Amino acid sequence: MIIVADSSPLISLAIISKLDLLTILFDEIYIPKAVFSEISVANKPYSDLFSKLSKTRILDVNNRIALLILNKDLDLGESEAIILAMENNIDNILIDEQKGRRIAVSSGLHPIGTIGVLLQAKKLGLIKNIKSHLDKLIQNNIYISNRLYKYSIKLVGED
Repeated sequence: MIIVADSSPLISLAIISKLDLLTILFDEIYIPKAVFSEISVANKPYSDLFSKLSKTRILDVNNRIALLILNKDLDLGESEAIILAMENNIDNILIDEQKGRRIAVSSGLHPIGTIGVLLQAKKLGLIKNIKSHLDKLIQNNIYISNRLYKYSIKLVGED
């Protein structure tokens, strides 16, 4: 499976030291240039990890008009991720923000977020639990709604 990645899930997975799950779960990972520029700034936390992410292709978007339009509602990375997925006929997009996910769905894409990656990894036995990872994300100021937190841990029997 091929996926286009936005920055938030990449950063979240780096925080919990689970960035490697992406290379296990996905055959190829496309990262828009705007996203790569955002996450690979020298001396920024985890920037060195992103350059080592195998199976990654850094690509630029072609449709600048669509980018201008979408960028009115979303940040540049999210906008580029959605457009890059559409331009390359990639159905799957790694994105966490609710508004970006909603626009991705309305564009015919299938969004998966950080928690979706963790749930899949738990299902495949790649991680033992998700609760500790969610707790670490929250401790690092990554927003997870109480409803989603409770639902996720209940789904895997960790409540």
